[in-house]
Amino acid sequence: MRTLEDVAKEVAKTLKALGIDYVIVGGIAVAGWGNIRTTRDVDVIMAIESGRVKELVGAFKKRGFSVSAGNILSALEKKNHFTIFDERSEYHVDAKGVYGERELRTMRTKKKTRIKGVNVYIASPEDIIANKLVFGSEQDLKDAEGIFIRQLGKLDLEYLEEICREMGVEDELAGLKRRAEDTGPK
Repeated sequence: MRTLEDVAKEVAKTLKALGIDYVIVGGIAVAGWGNIRTTRDVDVIMAIESGRVKELVGAFKKRGFSVSAGNILSALEKKNHFTIFDERSEYHVDAKGVYGERELRTMRTKKKTRIKGVNVYIASPEDIIANKLVFGSEQDLKDAEGIFIRQLGKLDLEYLEEICREMGVEDELAGLKRRAEDTGPK
């Protein structure tokens, strides 16, 4: 049975073999920069074009995943998510295309890391924080705060402030900074 890290590694290997640009976001990226938390999926943004969907489906099937070409095409048309199921574990992949500036920026600023000996691209801590502030659920805010505290001193604060301003969450960032000062190392 594959672990979540195995699934992430297989996603990276599959997309690399196809030459499809991608970035892992969500819980895996949060764990890389902030606090480890439970997640049952690998969230990924991929630069997939509709003309390559059959090729993508075939490549994932060869690695023990199931996915419908129709679901991918529908998701790309509607600018929505699609799911790739791992047949060797209880995990799945929640994937989406590059639909706008937010995804493009996340792809441009991604960082390379290693999972079980394989190079994998994950979202930058700054992009994760900004996106988590936009989504704004209780878990998202905890994730953003954990990353901010753990990466303090390493973050590109100028870039973080710029994208938060562009995304309309500069007040949320200011609140995060205040909470981090209150709970951070003394």
